[in-house]
Amino acid sequence: MFSFIRLLFLTVSLISLLLNNNAVGQEKKKAEKPPEPPKILMVIPPFMEQEKTTKILLRGKQLDIVTSVEAAGKKLKIIRKGKAGVPQGMSADKLGDTEVEIEVTSQKEDKLELVVKTDTMNSKPFELLIKNGVIPEKEPNQGFAQAQELTIPSMVHGKIQAAQDVDVFKIKSTAGSLILVRIHAEKFGSPLDAMLTVYDATGVKLFFADDSKESRDVSLSFKMPAGGMVHLCVQDAHDRGGDLFHYLLEVTK
Repeated sequence: MFSFIRLLFLTVSLISLLLNNNAVGQEKKKAEKPPEPPKILMVIPPFMEQEKTTKILLRGKQLDIVTSVEAAGKKLKIIRKGKAGVPQGMSADKLGDTEVEIEVTSQKEDKLELVVKTDTMNSKPFELLIKNGVIPEKEPNQGFAQAQELTIPSMVHGKIQAAQDVDVFKIKSTAGSLILVRIHAEKFGSPLDAMLTVYDATGVKLFFADDSKESRDVSLSFKMPAGGMVHLCVQDAHDRGGDLFHYLLEVTK
């Protein structure tokens, strides 16, 4: 009887030891999880001009540990890198919590693919638009009386500066002419969830556009009403705003 109890005790002890070793092994595997590769989530500003040297801020994950930034196989100058704050109520996984500022000299291409690297890992490429003739937004432009007038075609670099900010633009064209308006924001990482509202010269709401099935970015085509003038109002769908809420407004026929 004594031998049986002893054997049972030894068996239980062995099972306990095996289970404990397995648990330790699982914890060790978790601890040895490889680090995530760096990731670019946003570029500010979202464009640069051809054959110019421009400072560009990249936001993302693990950017504070990068050793180089490259475009078209060439290393770019790193000005600074480090941790970055995340706006209250927003996600670091979407906006990033690290940043690196670089200096870029473009040629005659229409885009550059940026890649950040550490000693062991590379990010996926992130596209930077190369575009001449982009117009800066002129503040204040929060109402019809302050609307910034644009010619057609135009591309404007704007920013929803604060909560409940609305940017207003004015365009003129022949009545009945077809106008196409696009807002680019999500494609270069901006948190802006853009809405576009079009009003006629008397303040009557004519058209409205929000998300498409593919993107939060807005696209709207319409015919110019009688009178030949409309106001374009850009705002965030959630009434948010701040330094990260950049966009490009494109107006064409």
